[in-house]
Amino acid sequence: MVDVNQRFFSSQHIWLTPLDGGNELRLGISEFLQDQLGDITHVHLPVIGQNYCIGDSLFVIESMKSATEFYSLLTGVVTAVNLPLTDTPQLINQDPFDTGWLCQMNVSDITHLPETLMSLTAYEAMLDG
Repeated sequence: MVDVNQRFFSSQHIWLTPLDGGNELRLGISEFLQDQLGDITHVHLPVIGQNYCIGDSLFVIESMKSATEFYSLLTGVVTAVNLPLTDTPQLINQDPFDTGWLCQMNVSDITHLPETLMSLTAYEAMLDG
């Protein structure tokens, strides 16, 4: 069983948090990455109801420094997007783990997350490494 209070991280600085009630995940970018990107100016969010496969382009974040495309880590359907980001993308800079989340996905199986992604401790060790 996956702990719904646990946040997982990818080496691409995407975080995923299981939500109560099944295979629903909330995604965003890490504090470290938002700091590296600088002032975020625009976000291209995924399409609600669309199925994304591993490796599909999921969202794009534009900042004063660059435009960065992010790819889906899992296969699933996008069930929600953080619409306030379209008018206020700086929410990601202000709070990437709460008001700055990007989307939610329903995936077929979240039980493998602890084996395929990093815990906060492992992620912080990667950043320090």
